[in-house]
Amino acid sequence: MTLINHASSSEIFAQRLREAVEQADGATLVSSPEAFASGDINTIVATLMVEKPSLVVVGPDSDVDTALMVAEQLDLNHPETAVVIVAPPTPTVLERALQAGTRGVISPDADQVEIERVINRALAAVTRRREVIHEPFTETKNRIIPVLAAKGGSGKTTVSSNLAVSLAHKYPGDVVLVDLDLQFGDVGSAFGIEPANTMADVLNHPGEMTTARLKTLLTPNQSTGIYVLAAPNTPAEADDMSPKLVADTLKTLASEFPYVVVDTAAGIDEFTLEVLDIATDLVLLASMDVPSVRAVAKEIDALQMLGIRHADWHLVLNRASSKVGISIEDIEATLGLSIDVRIPSSRSVPLSVNRGVPVSADDRRSPVGRAFEELARRTAHTEAAEQSWLRRRRSE
Repeated sequence: MTLINHASSSEIFAQRLREAVEQADGATLVSSPEAFASGDINTIVATLMVEKPSLVVVGPDSDVDTALMVAEQLDLNHPETAVVIVAPPTPTVLERALQAGTRGVISPDADQVEIERVINRALAAVTRRREVIHEPFTETKNRIIPVLAAKGGSGKTTVSSNLAVSLAHKYPGDVVLVDLDLQFGDVGSAFGIEPANTMADVLNHPGEMTTARLKTLLTPNQSTGIYVLAAPNTPAEADDMSPKLVADTLKTLASEFPYVVVDTAAGIDEFTLEVLDIATDLVLLASMDVPSVRAVAKEIDALQMLGIRHADWHLVLNRASSKVGISIEDIEATLGLSIDVRIPSSRSVPLSVNRGVPVSADDRRSPVGRAFEELARRTAHTEAAEQSWLRRRRSE
């Protein structure tokens, strides 16, 4: 049973919340309007946690400052419980809510459909978090490697595709590249292929998506030794895709493939949030321009606020040899992280994109190819490699 605690005396909102919760599978709503009576944050939190709820909904009658302090304490001391606050979703409130670790902000006048959407997302998030708490990722796990870029145009797809190819040089047949830019992704172009199946086919058969069936939706690229799960052909096909379905798909792939590289959409959308919870490695991509660096700095702050501590971080600088009036030292100082891999500028990169042949497949010994080999070395962990080798031996 999933328990939701509504800490408010607002009966009007409580009724809308109750109707939304009734649609959530196996959820039960309790109310603790008296929780805020003491005014002491620690006492409030202790009162809310008596029943050990999966989710706490605070508001709309409590002031925003108190609600956010309660959310922050719950996030720090009870990470197994998610928090949603009810308040006007202004940019300031949304930013502060993210910093406090909440899983959503609901407008006081939100309808049942909107309340249900936020509640379901929060419950799904806390389920994943509890899995991480009770079964943390270790070096024995196969790798799920999202490539993140705060802004479009940073070369994210190029890095994702070349990383996958570089991993496949050593572990052919054990790498799958997933295009999670569901609206506008086009990983197929990086390999000059037109996949017959896409993530939309996963959506069409969600209840039947066994491991064997999912593997039939992958497009093999014989020349590089990788498999591709492409994004839908049109943005409309992605409209009904759920974050949970995406997470389940990636978990299924990771049960079969030692390396799952994920090309995400720019920024951090709801699908990327799902990936972050199950990722073993994060590839953070920056480029040699001030807007990109500033955007990555914000992205790093957001990742730290989300508490992404179970994954290994790899900071990659694209077009690192460009002479554009900003130094690598400046970038490292701004981001507060050392750059792990530097991908030099090269005319071969846009040429490879236009040809549909990744640089790592065509010229792995070039400076660009060697940079991707280094990134692959960092993300290829020993245990996954051993599993790969054993699996190949058993199939011989």
